[in-house]
Amino acid sequence: MKMNNWLVGALALSSLTMLAQEQETVDILNRAPIATDRPDITESAQITPAGWFQYEGGYQFSRSAETYGAETNEDKNQVEQVLRFGINNKLEVRAVINANTLKTSSIGVVGPMRMTGVDPITLGIKYNLLEETTFLPHATWLSHITSPRLAAGDYRAPSQSNLVFHEQRLMLEKSLTDRFGIASNIGVSGGLAGSNGFISDGMFSLAAGYDLGNHYGIYVEYFSEWFWAGNQFYNTPYFDGGFTKLLSNDLQLDVYAGFNLSTYTSANLPTTGIFIGTGISYRLPLAGYLK
Repeated sequence: MKMNNWLVGALALSSLTMLAQEQETVDILNRAPIATDRPDITESAQITPAGWFQYEGGYQFSRSAETYGAETNEDKNQVEQVLRFGINNKLEVRAVINANTLKTSSIGVVGPMRMTGVDPITLGIKYNLLEETTFLPHATWLSHITSPRLAAGDYRAPSQSNLVFHEQRLMLEKSLTDRFGIASNIGVSGGLAGSNGFISDGMFSLAAGYDLGNHYGIYVEYFSEWFWAGNQFYNTPYFDGGFTKLLSNDLQLDVYAGFNLSTYTSANLPTTGIFIGTGISYRLPLAGYLK
């Protein structure tokens, strides 16, 4: 009888374990497809699922020219990485780690210069403010802190530097149909320590995305970056677009390209430029592996 009771208990425990595993598998399969911050400038208002780790990486080449004073040309090769982890249904922690090589030449001023290394690492959070409803958009707040001392190569600040920068951004997202949606970001940034003001830079973006079917997506985007220099306000507008391809709910590929609109607008900083890139994003239930 004791053996029979033990056997019944073992079978019950085994059944509960199998049911839990099956439920976890169902939850994973039913989870919404991965929502990424790349490839556009407009970051997603979606939070990485609780207990999940999300990696977003890619490569971008950009070329720009500025003719304010002397003509300055820049070619930049950048490896982009964003690491995200969901704490709960409203909060994620994140890190942005970009490495690049920048070649600069200024006609009539100095010869070519080259900088290479890891950009100052950015640490931050995303916090969900409002879930999407019939009339209201999904709203999330992003907060970043960057220290130039957390860098490598030519981008690392001197050890005695006290420079610290912040970025604050409101992200809005709204589905208009089952396949079409729009999103917007409004942000400001500046110095928490050092010579920059608390708010000296900012950005605005507006993006529209469409589901083409068969796990393909397309987007177009307008975004603008601005900054104050003394009493002068400078604004640089851009237009870009790209494609995404879902290989699974947790794996996405992307490709994109864009260009500077300054020559077609009234921007008072005469610049031109293009950028093109590609990347990959994936997520996995990290908390499950840490048990």
